[in-house]
Amino acid sequence: MALTGCGGLRLPGAGPAHPQPPVVAERTVRAVVVDLDRATHAHPRWTEVDALDKRIQGLIGQLSAVTASASVAAPPPSVDLTPELRAAALQETTQLLPEFRRRMDAEAADAQSAAARELAAYAAKIRADQQAQFDAKRIEFQAATQKAIDDKAATLRADSAQFQQETLEQYRLPLLNLRLKLDAVSQSDKKESDRVAQQLQALTRERDDKIAAHDKANQDALAAFQKQQQEAYVGQLQALQADLGKQGQQLVDQKAAELNERMHTQLSAKQTELNAQLNAKMRTDLQARQQSLVSNAQAQMAAAQSQSRQTLQVRVASLRAQISEAQAQRARLLAAIMADLRVDVAELAQQRGWDLVLTRTVAFPDAPDVTAELIARIRK
Repeated sequence: MALTGCGGLRLPGAGPAHPQPPVVAERTVRAVVVDLDRATHAHPRWTEVDALDKRIQGLIGQLSAVTASASVAAPPPSVDLTPELRAAALQETTQLLPEFRRRMDAEAADAQSAAARELAAYAAKIRADQQAQFDAKRIEFQAATQKAIDDKAATLRADSAQFQQETLEQYRLPLLNLRLKLDAVSQSDKKESDRVAQQLQALTRERDDKIAAHDKANQDALAAFQKQQQEAYVGQLQALQADLGKQGQQLVDQKAAELNERMHTQLSAKQTELNAQLNAKMRTDLQARQQSLVSNAQAQMAAAQSQSRQTLQVRVASLRAQISEAQAQRARLLAAIMADLRVDVAELAQQRGWDLVLTRTVAFPDAPDVTAELIARIRK
């Protein structure tokens, strides 16, 4: 298919070119090929076409989803009438037996008050017994802790005394030698006398530092041991308190369960009578109430479904209108791109002296491809 020839430019889909008078040419026809697909995609405005394609696909997807959801019948929503029925039952109960209800409340209050007093007295006794157990155990733990600390202190004092004795013995001869040497040094040799005196002082300080360091280590060890024993003592008290509290709570809970069971037995007869009277009246009234609620709910659901269908129709119409508008915009944009390509091809043909610009190499299989040259031109 020819795009341009000696007499003008023609693209696929364009109107017929003006007829040209026949020309007898003595030279070979210069034909070239242009890949319209590549050239179109290289046009600066092709990104707008691509964006429109994506928008059209997105709108089509939305339309498909909307129409698919419209074809699937949604199950009717369930209606929970339990709150309304409970409210009606409570109202019926209050209206039917107000006097009986007051008597039941008074009896229940009296039973609860008596049970509360009995439970409070029982709990007070449990607390007193547990406090006595706690105090006895605390004294026992405290004595054991103090004994452990005293034993540890005695052991460390003995160790310090032994270390001091050993250290004094270790340094006794060296110090004695230095003292003898200091006495033997002539008073006239003051330099030597000062040097020996310094050695004696340094060795004495070294001995005293060792003893002091060992005493400090034992003191730190005793302090750490005391802290450990104190923490253990506190932990024992806390564990004992937790254990006694747990035991006491279990006893109180058991007593409370016994009292609750007793109250339940006392009030069950009255409650059975009340329930029998209430249920007989409630069955009749609640059936009528339920029918009224169901009718109202069905009417509301029908109105909601109608509104939903109308909203869906409006949505479908809107999506179809947007698709049509986008497709028309795409067609106009492609037409503008083709017009630009016609102009650029015509100018190139005139500059290069091309006779024919083809989109397919059927009649001229050896025609060169000038698509790259056209793309370079339109990108300037």
